[in-house]
Amino acid sequence: MNKTKLLVLLTVFIDVIGIGIIIPVLPFYVEGFGASAFIVTALFAVYSFCSLLSAPVIGVLSDKYGRRPMLIASILSTSLGWFVFAAAPNLLFLFIGRVIDGLAAGNLPIAQSYFSDLAKDEKERTHNMGLIGMIFGVAFIIGPFLGGTLGSISHSFPFWFAGGLALFNAILA
Repeated sequence: MNKTKLLVLLTVFIDVIGIGIIIPVLPFYVEGFGASAFIVTALFAVYSFCSLLSAPVIGVLSDKYGRRPMLIASILSTSLGWFVFAAAPNLLFLFIGRVIDGLAAGNLPIAQSYFSDLAKDEKERTHNMGLIGMIFGVAFIIGPFLGGTLGSISHSFPFWFAGGLALFNAILA
């Protein structure tokens, strides 16, 4: 497997770990801000909504400027979103962190496009998409486990960890 494919798979792996990390820890983290269950739900929803809005734009930009530059920009924005979220002094900054991450949530669509571009034929394209699905599944198992484990150290630590992983990924990219 070439290093471009490995990097794209690592990107998907780290991105999905970040998504998974938030699941077991978010309710306890926002509790420290006096937030209700509705706020926890809204934090999940604002990320998803911003991702919905940004995905087509990021797709067009990756077609125009190239997959790699947009992937790096998306990874850096994900890292920034996690760092803002982890360092949030109040609820507003929690939402700002999720918005930043959501508006840059192009890692997965760009990775899929990258893998589609790299395929020499339909069989390899199918294989590549299967690899992404496998990495997604494995990372979604590991992410919540990491979130729960790291959350026992500090409720904000998993988010610092996710931001650090994303930053490391951007440097590799």
